[in-house]
Order: sequence, then structure tokens, then C-alpha cells
Amino acid sequence: MKWIKKEIDPVQVRSLARRYEIDTLTASILVRRNIIEPEQIQFYLENDLQLLHNPFLFKDMEDAVDRIITAREEEEKVLVFGDSDADGITSTVLMTEVLRDFGLKVIQKVPEGEEPYGLSKDSIDFAEEQGVSLIVTIDCGISNHEEVLYASQKGIDVIITDHHHIQAKEPPKAIAIINPKLPDCGYPFRDLSGCGVALKLAHALAIARLGILKEPLALLRAGQAIHQEVCLSVEESKLNTEKEGNLEIEAIRLDNLIETSRLRIISDSSGYFPSGTLEKLEKFFRGRIVIAWNKNIIEAFFKKNFAGLVELEVLDLEKIVTPIWPNMSTNSLEELVQVSRLRKYAYGPYSTIDTLKHIFNGYLLYTLQSQSLLSDRMLQLAALGTIADLMPLKNENRLIVRRGIESLNTAPTNGIRELKMVLNLGRPLGSNDVAWQITPIINAAGRLGKPKLALDLLQAETTNEAIEAASQLIQANNERRRLGAEAWEVIQDQLTESLKKSCGKFAVVGSSKIKSGITGLLASRAANLMKTPVIVAVFKTDGTCTGSIRGGDAFPLTQLLAYSADLFLDYGGHDSAAGFTMKTDNWQAFLERIAQFMEHTEMITEESELLIDAELPHSFVTPDLLQLCRHFEPIGEESDPLVFYSKNVSMVDAQIVGKSGKSHLKLTLDFGTYKWPAMLWDGAQRLERDFSFRNNDRVDVIYKVTTNYWNGEERPQLELYDIHRAELTGL
Repeated sequence: MKWIKKEIDPVQVRSLARRYEIDTLTASILVRRNIIEPEQIQFYLENDLQLLHNPFLFKDMEDAVDRIITAREEEEKVLVFGDSDADGITSTVLMTEVLRDFGLKVIQKVPEGEEPYGLSKDSIDFAEEQGVSLIVTIDCGISNHEEVLYASQKGIDVIITDHHHIQAKEPPKAIAIINPKLPDCGYPFRDLSGCGVALKLAHALAIARLGILKEPLALLRAGQAIHQEVCLSVEESKLNTEKEGNLEIEAIRLDNLIETSRLRIISDSSGYFPSGTLEKLEKFFRGRIVIAWNKNIIEAFFKKNFAGLVELEVLDLEKIVTPIWPNMSTNSLEELVQVSRLRKYAYGPYSTIDTLKHIFNGYLLYTLQSQSLLSDRMLQLAALGTIADLMPLKNENRLIVRRGIESLNTAPTNGIRELKMVLNLGRPLGSNDVAWQITPIINAAGRLGKPKLALDLLQAETTNEAIEAASQLIQANNERRRLGAEAWEVIQDQLTESLKKSCGKFAVVGSSKIKSGITGLLASRAANLMKTPVIVAVFKTDGTCTGSIRGGDAFPLTQLLAYSADLFLDYGGHDSAAGFTMKTDNWQAFLERIAQFMEHTEMITEESELLIDAELPHSFVTPDLLQLCRHFEPIGEESDPLVFYSKNVSMVDAQIVGKSGKSHLKLTLDFGTYKWPAMLWDGAQRLERDFSFRNNDRVDVIYKVTTNYWNGEERPQLELYDIHRAELTGL
């Protein structure tokens, strides 16, 4: 294993540390991970829901909300149609609850048994029988052109919310499509989960419930002309006058809370504004509710400078928010700029009116949360869906998952609470725990064609219902494992034969004798065993086949998918895990396509690389590192745990441990200020071979910092990625 520590610019590190008021170690890690832009950094350092993108940036969001409002007014019945995996289940639960709370009659449906993925004509017939006039698809629909047309012919409208790639040239003819992967959707972040997209629709409906949907608003600030540069540290960012005596009027138009235009008018040094200022202001504010900080100051400003010629109806934000946040009551807007956290993340000059905008958005979010219109429960569900669907933990996904897990630990839903108890997970959970312990069990239900078990868990209203649902899900997960073991016996000889036929390049198997829900389990097992890309597919009775691909980091799965994209009905994933659905008629063509691709693709055979985030002197290796690691939670896709390097460390104890075969190595490493337990998984054979405890070797180690929970106690520990005798390290 090759250890790599990227060189970084110390000037850039110091600049980041000053600007964001962080220590140089945190700043150096951000730079080494190339997290250097304000819109990236804010999702690591802040936990404010204001950072969520406005849902109305989706160009079809207003149409979707309008149609749902119409459904409520007309007392229509709505079908929420989802998917059977964990992302689809959480999405379905979230949207069902949101629409019912919105006042709609809602029924829900997800594919069961061997029913196909996506909206089907049978499901539309079911909707018609139930008197449904609006279908909202969740985590599916973008490939259902015929089905959407079929629904339309029956007088049923369809709103599609999805996050999968569109395979056709044009999307279905739905009333509205909310999908961040559509090239012209308008949304700035494409990697939302299905439940993340559902959360966006929920957020938009929450804004509508505040009564400000399509309500034209404007923010206003008037006073001394000032601006603020934020390219340096916050301490160095001071409010500066343009010129002595200059005055300014700043205004922002908001439509569905999106900034659509901005106005700034500056006086001369004598305080006189340009001719036409009043006309500009009248035009800018026409038909809008004007919001300002301290109405009296604004009125006095205009009375003094425009001789009372301006009459503005102003909503005083100060009077609205100071009962909620009393510490703001004695501050002018200019003073509040100095304590604003979010100003650190602005590009270039930062205007005082930007702080007014942040306060207004903060108040609206406070209102949404206090009225449970954007609730912790929604964030829990969205976090589960995001983790389960292996979405990249960047941008607002970090905030969704972090806030969702916080809520999951402090106030879990009935079902999750009981599931944690059954699994003996009484400790606080991190994103890694959720990924390995919680979401696979939710996924198990759908994989077995029994998604209702997971729906029952997440919608359990009583403790008894939750206990029963948790028990049923555990049984389903055990059944999935059993089926996986049986299926392995069916396919392992075929995999071996396929591997031999391809000269060891890849292994492919397709079968009608296994369940589609366990293909990922089988492909992972085979890839780990054969050290080569593996595809396991199941042929279904509806004429389609679904498959899972596993290849590890040494094979470009995404390139293979793109090379074969025209054969798929749907596909997705990344370079270590992916999946697809296609017509079974295309299977032979797919096998030929794989062979063609592999002819021109070389496996990466170079020594694996371990990227180091920071080299730590011994005095830095204390339990305080756990606090640093929390900045970089959640951990998951495209957000690896922090990797540290320390050299010349003394070993004070070495034990071989493990329940079966005793294959693990437990060391005690002495860093001077703190002695750390350190685990090297499957590393027992390296003791006295690569380094010696008996000979008092000192070692260089690559590690992450974790917490070990045992018998109700928690203790910091190191988990070693690699270890060398100190003088042998080549870093």
C-alpha cells in the first residue's frame, strides 16, 4: 500500500483559517481535500438549514405545488407511488405524511412481489378503481412515458419526483417533473436521493402553507453607504464607507423567496441621490410587500432625504424576530452584520442587506420548524434515504444527513427506536452505523418483495406496532441472508466458468432461479472472492432483467454503464457498485458489449494508494481529535473518514484477538500525552513479521480515530489502515 500526502500551499491554509475562524489543522485538511470554495466549506462548518437550496429553483416546482393545492381545494384523492428499496420507502412515507397533513386524501403504493420497478399500467388501473385523479411518483417515473400517457387518457394527472437519469430524449408528459438530473431543471445540486427530492417538494408545500407562495416580496435597507470585503479574515473584514457622506438605498426582490433582482443607489458625497431615484424605487417595489429592519429608521431616512415624497408600507422584521431572538433587540442591522456567521461564505463584497436576507430566511425556517411544516422527522427519513441510496455526501446532502442523524439520535420515530433496541444500538449512531446497521434492514423488505414491512416500521403509530414491525423486518433480513447463501450454491459454478471463459477478466451470470433483491449481495461476495468485476442478474417473468455490478476501485463501472446505456431501461451507481434494468431480449447484446468493452479496458494493477489528510505530531494525538472528526461527519460516499499519519510511535502492548481464528491485532500505542488502543483488522500475521513488539520496534502508522462502545462504555480508539517499522517508511 502506497502512502500519499499531497503537498499544499501554507499561504492558502492560513488564509482559510483566518477567514473561517478555524484552526490550521482543519484548514489544512480542507485544502488537501480540495474543499476550498465558500459554497463547499459552508456544508462542513455550518449546521444551518438556511443552507438548503430553495425548492422553487426547480423550474416545475411551482406547477407541482399549484396542482397539489388544486387537489386539496377540489377534494381529490391522490396516489403516492414509490419504489420498494429503502430510498423509495422513506420517500413514500415522507410524501404520504406531508400530503395528508396538507389536507389531502392519500393512498400509497409501492411495487410488491415481482411487480416491476416504476409506474405500471396495472398501478394506474388500481388508481382509477380507487377514484384517484392525481398520482405523485416518488423515486421513480422519469422513464414511464407510456404509463404517464395512459394515466392522462384516463383523466389522471401525474407529478413525477425522481432522481434517476433520463434515458429518452424527452421526459414524460407529466404535469410537473421534479428531478435534479434533468439538464434544464434549474436546480443547482444534482445528487439528491429520491427522498431528498421528496423533501424538496415537502419544503415547497411548507412555504405555500405560510401564505407566501407567489407573494411578491422586497427587502429594503437604507443608510450610510457601506460594503464589506470578505476575501480576508472576518477580523479584517470591516464595514467601510464608500466615501465620507455617501448614503445608499439597497433593495432585493424575492419571488417564492428566490432573489430575482437587486437594486443599489448611492448618493453623492453631499447626500444627494441621482434624479429619477424615486421613480426607480417606485417601479422596483410596485406590488410588493416591503420588509425592512427597524421601520422607524427607514421612515426617518426617507422623510429626511426625500422631503416626505415617498410613502412606503414597510413590514418591520425587527419587531417580528426580536421576541424569538431577544439578543437582536439592541442591535442595528449594521451591527448584526458583524456577528453574522453566513457572511464568511459570500463571494466578494458583502452587503448589509445580505444580512437582512439571512435574518428573514432564518425567521421563515424557524416558523416552518416550529409549526412542524419542515420537521425533524422529514429530515430523518431523507437522511435514511440518502445514506441507503449511496448518494454523495456533499453540498446539501451533508446537511440533510447530519441534521437527520441528530434527530434520529435524540427523537427517533417509533419504528427506528424499536429497531435500534432490537439491534442493541443504544449508543448514538453515526452515518456509518446507519449505513451498516439500519438501512440494510429497511432494504431487506423490498428486496424480498415485502416492502409493506418497512412501510409498517416507519409509519408505526404505537410502540406495539413498532415492536411487531421491527421483529418482522429482522426476520426478513435473516431470510434474505439465507436466500443469498442458497443462491450462491446455484451460481458459483456458473461464475467460475464465466471467469475462465473471459480469461480472468470478468464474471457474468444471469439466472431466473434467484431473487432480484439479492443480486447485490451475490455480486459483492463474488467480486471479493474473485478479485475481478462481477455482474449478477435475474431474469424476471415480466420480460425484464435486473442486475448488480461490483468491481472495486480497480475497474471503471460507470464507463461500462455508459458504454451500454442504450441497452438499459434504467441504470445508476458509481465505480465500485452499480445496477441496471433492461429488457431480457437485450441480455445477449449486453454480454457482447461487455466483452467488447473489456477488450479495450485495462484493469488498474498499480499498488493501492492511501491518501493522508494530515501528519500529526504525537502531542496532537489526543481524544480532542474526535471533535475535529465531527466537522467532517457525515462519513460515506465521497466523504471518507479522516486519515492521519504519525511516525516513530512506541508500542507498549500487542495482542492477537478475535472470536474465530484470532486474526486481528490489538496494539497499545504511546503518543506521550495519551496511550491509544489501536486495532489492525485481519492484521495478526504482520506482528513479528513486518514489525516486532519483542524487539521494541517503533512504528509509523496510518489510522482513523473512532469510538469503541463496549458494555455501555465508550472509549476513543485508533483503527489502523497500515503500519510499518519506523525506519522502513518511505513517506
